[in-house]
Amino acid sequence: MNNENDIVTMLEEFKKGGWIMAILGSLGMLARLILIDEEYNFFIWLRKIIAGGITGVIVYFALYGTTIEPIYKSVICSISGSVAPELFKIVRDKIKSLKNNG
Repeated sequence: MNNENDIVTMLEEFKKGGWIMAILGSLGMLARLILIDEEYNFFIWLRKIIAGGITGVIVYFALYGTTIEPIYKSVICSISGSVAPELFKIVRDKIKSLKNNG
């Protein structure tokens, strides 16, 4: 298969069930927010939960084609969703430092 067919196949599989990883990432972030003692308003919760979902999708595509058990992929997506704010902060800080140095 060529590269274009691989991408189409990956997107088709995402439509069939990969989107669940977004939910798992969001649930991982929701669990973290429930367990911490910090108080946030509704919009901060929503933003962090959406970031968890986005991270879950990114991890799904990163793990696509690997030969690990689906339960482990699910756990990895949930955990990655729970650390999404830190991951986004790292990426944002790297981009800012590249802009300042460039």
